[in-house]
Amino acid sequence: MIRSSIKEYFNPKNYIRKCAELSLYTISPAIKIWEERKTNRYALLPLSHQPIFIIGAPRTGSTILYQTITNKFDVLYVDNLICKFHNNLFFGFWLSNKIFKQRAHNCFNSQHGDTKDYGFHAPSECGGFWYRWLPRDRHFIDNDEISDQMVAEIRREITGVINYFQKPLVFNNNNAGMRIRLLKQCFPNAKYIVADRSPLYVAQSLLRVRKSVNGSYEKWWSIMPKNYQDLRKKDCFEQVVLQHYYINKQIFCDLESISYKNHMTVTYNNFSLNKNDVMDKFSEYINYQAVREYYEENEVVESRENSLDEDSIEYVNKIIGSLDWNDYKS
Repeated sequence: MIRSSIKEYFNPKNYIRKCAELSLYTISPAIKIWEERKTNRYALLPLSHQPIFIIGAPRTGSTILYQTITNKFDVLYVDNLICKFHNNLFFGFWLSNKIFKQRAHNCFNSQHGDTKDYGFHAPSECGGFWYRWLPRDRHFIDNDEISDQMVAEIRREITGVINYFQKPLVFNNNNAGMRIRLLKQCFPNAKYIVADRSPLYVAQSLLRVRKSVNGSYEKWWSIMPKNYQDLRKKDCFEQVVLQHYYINKQIFCDLESISYKNHMTVTYNNFSLNKNDVMDKFSEYINYQAVREYYEENEVVESRENSLDEDSIEYVNKIIGSLDWNDYKS
């Protein structure tokens, strides 16, 4: 065991990563001084483009939607290099632009939404940026937990980046669906893309990931809605269906308090069948047409196979059928 740990520690890839992390920690104060000057200048200007947040329950196709949008359109997004500098967001964007310019990333792979194994230019969810202000042990944030300082700092950093590059900035972090009340205060006119999918396929996919990551269906995985503690008392089949349902409920109820014109919904099935139409509607929705040169077209394929036995599928469908997926107000 000790020999294995030593070997792993001195693995060349791990060694390079640790050296890079140490270097970032060492130079971060110097970066901060340079970054402050730039951010102060551009954050004070009127916001040139609204930020765009892709949100939704896990396993609804949000990652491939994010990858497809950021590969085709010449928009800003947090790649894996920028995420390394999540404490210095402006510098991360500046550095990534210097290295990659506006080249397409052509990355359409992920491991449960994680793309760190697919290169520095691959799109990242970069939870580290948001955890600078938000708790790690839960996801829903209510109004009484939002401070003026938190709002000002988030608005300042994102506004500075958008105004410097004069392009929309697309975020994909599904946890943001539990933080719309915060985002509303930071950016009242932000745009939202809600990813959704047939509840049966979401439930099956969530169960498969639970088995793959945790070794069983029983242990919770991914986003925790507001009533997470109550849902944990249910059986695993109820949990995954209700996880999807209550995430949607929170999202659509919070979006209604802003304005329905500020969001569009993309279902995985429609995206897989009509990708180009969805991209056109996205472009129209954000009023932005600039595309990257030499981007690769990708195929979007939604798995619609049943992976549970017949009795389990019947039980899951019974749970799904007891809920109103069109009206989340009740």
